[in-house]
Amino acid sequence: MFLKIKGRRGLTACALVFWVAQGPATAFPPLVLSDTDTLLLADLADSSGTGLQRPLREALRTALDESPYLNLVPDGAIESAQQRSAPMSPQEWLRLCQTLRARVYVDGTLARASQGAAFHGQLNAVDCTNGASLARGRFAANRGQLIDELGRAAERLRLDLGEPRASVQRYSTALSNATSASFGALDAWASALAVWRSEGAAAALPLLQKATDADPAFTAATYDLGLAYRNSGQEERARELFTRAFAAREHASTRKRFSIAAQYHAFVTVDEARAVASFKAWIRSYPRDYKAVSNLGSFYGDICRYPEAIAQFELARRMNPADVVAPEDLMEMLTAVGEFAKARGVYQDIMRLSLDDDSPHLYLYVIAALENDTAEMASQSAWFVGKKDLQHEILSEEADAAAASGQLTRARELTEHAVGSALDAGDVEQAASWLLNAAWREELFGNAELARAQALRALTLAPASREGEATAAIILARAGDGARAKSLVADIEQRYPNHRVMQSYWLPTIRAQIALRARDARTALAELHRAEPLDLLYPQVFFYSLMPSVVLRAEAYMLAGEPGRAVEQWRTILQSPGIAQLSATVPIARLQLARSYAASSRGGPPDSRAGEAYQEFLRRWDAADPGIPVLAQARAEFAQLQ
Repeated sequence: MFLKIKGRRGLTACALVFWVAQGPATAFPPLVLSDTDTLLLADLADSSGTGLQRPLREALRTALDESPYLNLVPDGAIESAQQRSAPMSPQEWLRLCQTLRARVYVDGTLARASQGAAFHGQLNAVDCTNGASLARGRFAANRGQLIDELGRAAERLRLDLGEPRASVQRYSTALSNATSASFGALDAWASALAVWRSEGAAAALPLLQKATDADPAFTAATYDLGLAYRNSGQEERARELFTRAFAAREHASTRKRFSIAAQYHAFVTVDEARAVASFKAWIRSYPRDYKAVSNLGSFYGDICRYPEAIAQFELARRMNPADVVAPEDLMEMLTAVGEFAKARGVYQDIMRLSLDDDSPHLYLYVIAALENDTAEMASQSAWFVGKKDLQHEILSEEADAAAASGQLTRARELTEHAVGSALDAGDVEQAASWLLNAAWREELFGNAELARAQALRALTLAPASREGEATAAIILARAGDGARAKSLVADIEQRYPNHRVMQSYWLPTIRAQIALRARDARTALAELHRAEPLDLLYPQVFFYSLMPSVVLRAEAYMLAGEPGRAVEQWRTILQSPGIAQLSATVPIARLQLARSYAASSRGGPPDSRAGEAYQEFLRRWDAADPGIPVLAQARAEFAQLQ
């Protein structure tokens, strides 16, 4: 007999839900899932002819995912384990469920109703150990109520799988509010998430945009669009979307609201206390959610708390070995702290588990370049061939690798290709960042006017890029355009009055550069003292740090007549290969170290370390282009030591 169950808003003539569950008298006792049991969401077989299977399945996933008691098998793991894309029989789903070591799988059906409501359907919960039915529920609704009735059916399913009623009541949102009442928006969203899993975040952008166009109030899709932009390196657009999602976060599921709030405080305002509190609240409510753990790790990485970041990523990886985000972020942090062997090990794990993505290949390329492994560099570069939306990333790294050995002409060519490729991919902010990398390089190498032109070009491309604007201000001040640098400072102060990293790192560093240009070492050092806690900051729009605060502090000490203290700063750069990576800062730090040693010995016996440092710089640049100004200066200075 079917039992009629009232939903939270009661029943209407056009929206009915029916539910049947195994009772005490059946052969199978009610199942209570443990902390480690997982649930696999199978397909909803749609015979209605309306093509609603995909949007309804994604909505159902949201409804089940709102539970802190259910551990859903990631769709990426399901797709990787499926042998074919055609519809699967219940027996095939049972075998797949057992392969993935899930405890329960849920499937369902949708059909046209012969009378009354426009649709009727059924959800089934099946025990993966023996194929026994654990619960079966029927629902019927017209098209307008179908999403919410599916959500109510999911709430009953959660109860029958052992979740306490108080938890279901606390962690349930009307499904049309948690997602969207628009089937077009839901379908685009579901398609986007599938494309994201198979092709990456950049490829999902058009479909996510389509979802938000279809329903501007679709907060979950707005947030996911922001996340896709962030993962694609388009930080300013991501901030706009995260801000919109935060303002509308009540129109999202409980779990999604935690995610939105944490991301907003971590990425938009960089409010350390609120961000950490938001992540920890998310983890307390959803202790099984590896994404909360991983995202807290990302935030720790953003504020230079690298050991804590590594610990979070390790934990997230153990919680969900099938997800690529935690291991690739772990690889990034291990690279940052110079643990290259461990980073290689994580890369091997990623490849072994077929969790491929672009970032691991970039990190391994950098490690190979730092270790002079040209074969590995070529292998990692080859991975990007044919991947038009990602090609610009490796082109910029190749430009940096060429410049690191003084091959400036080749670096310029590769940079132009990288910028063009990024623009073709629609990644304007990343194109601007490649120009800023090149501008910093040109200024350090002695080509100030070209550096200024490239910085101005970057600002034209992405005038609203937060870190891009700050980096451009430093370069313009170095290149002698103090007026434009001061104008950018005023703009940053106005736009980011409460942004911790902008206020405590970037603005003091820009002001220090302006002071140095005026030969005011005292003011520069005072400003740089404020920036010192974030000296090893890993910027969000670059793949490494230019380490400008350390460079400027060393230059300020030289200007103040304290070359010994400048030596300490240049050593900091050279002892942080995972932070500076292939930045032009590194070869210049070698040269400036030599100059600092030489300055330390003026008026006394020669310091042999100066000659050794000059030789090391010149050895590494033995095949450098001959016309680089700083190279000619280095050769002349070394000759004077002889």
